[in-house]
Amino acid sequence: MSRVLAYHKPAGLVVTHDDELGRETVYDRLVPKLPPALRRARWHAVGRLDKETTGLLLFTDDGAFVSFATQPSTAPPKTYEALVKGLLGEPELERLRAGVPLTGGLGTSAPCEARLLEHQKATSWITLTLREGKNREVRRMLLAIGSQVIRLARVAIGGLPLDLEEDRWRPVTPAELEGALGWRSAPAAARPGRRRA
Repeated sequence: MSRVLAYHKPAGLVVTHDDELGRETVYDRLVPKLPPALRRARWHAVGRLDKETTGLLLFTDDGAFVSFATQPSTAPPKTYEALVKGLLGEPELERLRAGVPLTGGLGTSAPCEARLLEHQKATSWITLTLREGKNREVRRMLLAIGSQVIRLARVAIGGLPLDLEEDRWRPVTPAELEGALGWRSAPAAARPGRRRA
């Protein structure tokens, strides 16, 4: 069975096993919190969040789940809440929904869902649901429409919501893996590449 953990990543942590600049990583923060039986596993983050982005990050010790959850054809959509510069309206949201050119040679963003939550003074809260995960994509999308991210959090992956306090973790149940993320864990002997004795 796949073991998957949900973690509410705080700002300031990098998503890498070893950081060449000596910065604190999500593994530095998460692994010591785990009970001894889980601490011994080799955990892998499922996708990434950049250093300043907070929110839902999954970890697993199952390479098959990593592949499923990161391949464009099978990955569950990811939903973000962003506080952004400017009073965005339907014209800007429609551009985001249709796809915008991204800096860094990343082409054009795929169509997405975009919704205005509220306006504040010279800023807007929006939600974006993406089915791809290019490097710093949400930030690049907002720059493409003349805005800029002030605060960014991933609030759901598929049907799995962020339901943890910051810097807390919990196991993802088998029912959530199947119902919220669309993953059915195969028994170890039935996985591809395993030969039966």
